[in-house]
Amino acid sequence: MKSFARCCFKKVTTGSLLGVFLGALFIGPAMADATEDANQLLQSIVHGLDYVAVDYPAVVKDGKVLDADEYAEQGEIAQHTLSQMQTLADNPQKLQLIQQAQALQQAIKNKSAGAEVRALCRDVIALLVASYHVTIAPTVTPSLAEGRQLFQENCVACHGLTGMGDGVQAAELTPKPINFHDHGRQQHRNIYSLYNTISLGVNGTAMQPFTQFSAQQRWALAFYVSQFYATPEERQRGEQLWSEQKFQQAFGNMQQLTQAKPAEIQEQWGNDGLAVLAYLRANPQAVQSSQQTPLDVSREFLAASLNAYQQGKGKEAYEKSLAAYFEGFELVEAKLKTVANELRIDIEQQMVKYRSLIKDKADFEQVEQQQQTVLQLLAKADEVLQTAAASSSSVNFVTSLVILLREGLEAILVLAAIVSVLVKAGRRDALRYIHAGWIGALALGFLTWYLASHFISFGGANREITEGITALVAAGMLFYVGFWLHNQSNAVQWQKFVNQRISSSLTNGALWGLAFMAFLAVYREVFESVLFYQSLMLNSDPDQQGSIVAGIVVAAAILVLLAWLIMRYSVRLPLRAFFRVNMILMFLLAVVFAGKGVAAMQEAGVFPMNPVNFPEIDLLGVYPNMESLGLQLILIILAISWGAYGYLKTNRGHMAIK
Repeated sequence: MKSFARCCFKKVTTGSLLGVFLGALFIGPAMADATEDANQLLQSIVHGLDYVAVDYPAVVKDGKVLDADEYAEQGEIAQHTLSQMQTLADNPQKLQLIQQAQALQQAIKNKSAGAEVRALCRDVIALLVASYHVTIAPTVTPSLAEGRQLFQENCVACHGLTGMGDGVQAAELTPKPINFHDHGRQQHRNIYSLYNTISLGVNGTAMQPFTQFSAQQRWALAFYVSQFYATPEERQRGEQLWSEQKFQQAFGNMQQLTQAKPAEIQEQWGNDGLAVLAYLRANPQAVQSSQQTPLDVSREFLAASLNAYQQGKGKEAYEKSLAAYFEGFELVEAKLKTVANELRIDIEQQMVKYRSLIKDKADFEQVEQQQQTVLQLLAKADEVLQTAAASSSSVNFVTSLVILLREGLEAILVLAAIVSVLVKAGRRDALRYIHAGWIGALALGFLTWYLASHFISFGGANREITEGITALVAAGMLFYVGFWLHNQSNAVQWQKFVNQRISSSLTNGALWGLAFMAFLAVYREVFESVLFYQSLMLNSDPDQQGSIVAGIVVAAAILVLLAWLIMRYSVRLPLRAFFRVNMILMFLLAVVFAGKGVAAMQEAGVFPMNPVNFPEIDLLGVYPNMESLGLQLILIILAISWGAYGYLKTNRGHMAIK
């Protein structure tokens, strides 16, 4: 075991491995993707334009400035917006956007009418959203119950219990908190502008950005706040009109709902349209066809990707193609795996092929044809998932059960192999190191869930890179331990090891090395499970989430039973059989982790992928591409060669004795 510790934790130190691991986990996500930076910039521009559209009409009237400070601020925001637009990525509409922003700036300088400035702001926002594919709606229907709770916990002190701007701290604040019942102001605000205010805050006021909330929580809060504008009577009237199938064209999807401004709806559809808006703001789930599903998100990014590719922007097209997978399809991957696994595999492979064509700079016609292939498969997935929705509770239960069983079994096998070796060596006192490793992994797993929900976006390529690095490092360590177990499989060598166990054979360094291996094996599975369950919860109705919890509970009980059986019967094996079983187990787990590590890095776009005609066995980390299969084949050849060498060496020893 000294050699094991020396090799794994001196030549490649625990610190360096931990550095790689933590680098992937925290530094990677902390370095925001170019796409994420661009989205924040776009939201900031929209936020500024919306602020001018709402506030400017009250600052200038009939060419006269009513509030000099506010007027100066409007000009400053317009100038800042123009500067931000000049830093946007190239786009066919970028020049037009800059010209419109310049026209807005000039209109403010000329003290133009409020209606004119507001119209200019709206035109710029509309073109910006269309040109840069700004996300303007939640991917999952928001929960107003969650929004109410967030408001009561974080907003009441300033805005008051009913949103009147009369909270206990309001008197001390300058400017005063917004009164959400103020028709003069709120009739020109939509839900998306409220979402942006919650996300970005308002400079120079007590309204700070609520970055500690997830995007879904901010949408829930924005929807809850938006309903203050209307009365219960208006909502009741709107419900009746909506039930009569009226105004469906005005609110056909969630994007239309989040973009609708009361003043514009009233102008176009009258008081009846305004009543329907009031009802839907308080009941967004009523817009059944409006919910932008994860597959809708995939389609949007695929369209943006093809558009960018047609304009010669290969890098942007590739980034959008990755987002089509990570921000859309992956969110339903776990559920689709349960109800139509072959379709899931086909979609993944075709999306990889689409990305590869972009990366290889293929002809536009070829890329377009492949995009259409992916879109057709996504349409099939839509049908399958809609059919499964009728029995979604059972589907959620099975999906939840399978996720934890699949991920948990791998971790248990690694832990069982390590623990059984220590027990066989009579070193039960050393088990506390292993327990420290897996308990630490679980603790960090819960921390990951909390961070992913509130602070850090473990999304996109960062998520896959973290999984990939962790899996590959664990594979290397497991493979080395397999070699070590092979060396100890001779009874004489094992007896010699046992006799030395009280000395320095199991040093603290080696034990902490085993603990780190246990940590890696468990955390890799916990990390993936957390993200799967988070996606499953977000894409399930609140009244169906109990089936997900039930699946977790049942799977956990099964895993406890399996762990007990594995530990009980593996330790009872005869010495030679014990080592052979554990050695084979370590080698197999190394092959599994290697395959999953390569697959994760491929999904992140770090490693290339060349598909081959081979069955996929996700449980064993077997994926039909040359890179992952090639690495696994190399490991298998090395293991067999080492086993054959050991066998021949042992036989020669016996021959020499004879």
